[in-house]
Amino acid sequence: MPCETNQADYYRDKGYWTDLLLTDYFEQAVKRFPEKIAVKDERFGSVSYSEMQNLVWRLAAALQAKGVKKGDCFVVALPNWHHVTAFVLALNYLGAVGVHLPVTSGGHEFRGVVKTSDAMGIVVPAEFNRRDFIAMIDPLAESLDSLKILVSVGVEHDTPGWLTFEQLLASATVEHPVLDHSITASDLVSLLFTSGSSGVPKGVMHNSNTIGAMNSAVAPIYGFGPDEVILMAAPLGFSAGFVHGLRLAIFLGATLVLQETWSADRYLELLASEKATFSLTTPTLLRDLLERPMLEELATGLSLRVMLCGGNFVSADLLREAYKKLPSTLTSVLWGMTEGIGTGCRPGASFERITGSDGQPFLGTELKIVDDSGNNVAAGEEGEMVMRSPSLFLGYFKRDQLNAESFLPGRWFRTGDLAVIDEEGFVKLTGRLKDTIIRGDANISPAEIEEILLTDERIRDVACVGIPDKRLGERVCACVVPENKGGEVVLDDLVEFAEQQGLAKNKWPQILVLLDSLPMTSSGKLRRSVLQETVIELLGLTEGNMS
Repeated sequence: MPCETNQADYYRDKGYWTDLLLTDYFEQAVKRFPEKIAVKDERFGSVSYSEMQNLVWRLAAALQAKGVKKGDCFVVALPNWHHVTAFVLALNYLGAVGVHLPVTSGGHEFRGVVKTSDAMGIVVPAEFNRRDFIAMIDPLAESLDSLKILVSVGVEHDTPGWLTFEQLLASATVEHPVLDHSITASDLVSLLFTSGSSGVPKGVMHNSNTIGAMNSAVAPIYGFGPDEVILMAAPLGFSAGFVHGLRLAIFLGATLVLQETWSADRYLELLASEKATFSLTTPTLLRDLLERPMLEELATGLSLRVMLCGGNFVSADLLREAYKKLPSTLTSVLWGMTEGIGTGCRPGASFERITGSDGQPFLGTELKIVDDSGNNVAAGEEGEMVMRSPSLFLGYFKRDQLNAESFLPGRWFRTGDLAVIDEEGFVKLTGRLKDTIIRGDANISPAEIEEILLTDERIRDVACVGIPDKRLGERVCACVVPENKGGEVVLDDLVEFAEQQGLAKNKWPQILVLLDSLPMTSSGKLRRSVLQETVIELLGLTEGNMS
């Protein structure tokens, strides 16, 4: 769904759309700061901008020799290693589309994304967190004709049909790819998959201008520049880590420091030792680090100027605690979506605004509140928040019907979030229309879990709801109607079944409630909100007892 002409002209005039590719920013950084560390990860160490340039050129040449070209989709699903940056830039040079997945994805997610995108290649770790990715991907490659290039990073192996990263680089016969000068900032560059309430993978399409605006429209607000050291613990396979870590560092010519797996103590050590100036976290991670005893001894020596927190509801209490324990840091809500951003509190905002609101729109972002019919409501009234922004995505990949349902006239995107906007333009989120469960700050589709669990012969009906959890935001609760009344269905069985079916671990049910029936409307639709309220009451959960 292309942007309307007058909007596009406005975005260009304001500098939100620069018509530059990520590789253009990268080459600027290489010229200005060749010896500066571009990326530093915990497993492979540091890579300077000049070293990254040589690596990227050789990788792009190798991929080009394997047939990767403009418009081809290539899945990148790696831990927080510098190889992610290398692949993103190499694919950008070729005009190929990076399809990004978190490394926590299971076989079920990989199959859906590879099949939907018709990806011709994939790169994964050979092994990570005791998971054998080659064994996971091999059956998928055998069943899908499109998947031709299989690359692994890390452990050496000689599995037929696979190339290690080193073997791929060695296969390049030239040091530099033949560049396609027809590539523009309007071409599709990234596909980021997110779960929705329907359970079908939603491929969020961005070109270089729309995804680039997530940096160009935000960096000036916080005074970000090339001297930043960005610490990123959020996975690069999610939009938050990808956009505000990997892409922002290249956009600025800054240094990106990557934490491989989450540890609050290790994160604090990295904040101090790397003199990080900016980080993006989630409510779960922020709560973890604020509870660590070592924060008190490190806080006064930190260089951290800005900490943005998003991905889930951020409580006022959490923000007040951050303000108290990190007094020299602006810790603000970042509201946004894979589809576009968003809001945040700006430097100079009052304590009451920082802790009691979700901020103001970023540069170029327009927000308004509408009723069920799409009509504007008055300031201070609750309704669905709709958005128009230079960072707004192009649409959902191969989902024409969903695209038609997701936009109002004038290309206003229906966020699905309930909110109020006051007369000064500050936003306060109040809830959401969608059924999506947010666990550990990742969006989880109930329908996706339900579809798998319903294949278990012991289950006649099932519905999954989110149950409030102090640390994770929500836990997945499976509400099961057994096939045989009084039949045995236990939580361990569901977890084992979900694992066998390839469902990612964060989607496994953590709570099981057995019911005689599920609440339905007269037309036979699940009353999910009623079910959720009933289960919360059954479990005896209150605001002070959510863990």
